[in-house]
Amino acid sequence: MKLKLTPTQNLCVGYLESGFKLIQMGEQFYFIKGERRQKVLPKTLDALVNRGALDYTEQGDYMLSDEFIEHRKRMREMNDPKQTRH
Repeated sequence: MKLKLTPTQNLCVGYLESGFKLIQMGEQFYFIKGERRQKVLPKTLDALVNRGALDYTEQGDYMLSDEFIEHRKRMREMNDPKQTRH
């Protein structure tokens, strides 16, 4: 898994982490949450799959990969200012 993401890829991950759903309307993909809708390019989704951040399910859905979720969790724990380092 390539852990380095572009700002756009990081934004897409943030949408998914904050509860947005990814839907496809025709050939276009959107992040949807309530009345909010944000367009995302298919090539961005493909790049996230290639980097290991997203998995593509048999049902045709994109979701954050378990490996990537664990990576983000570890990164947050490392950057937690409440933890003391010796």
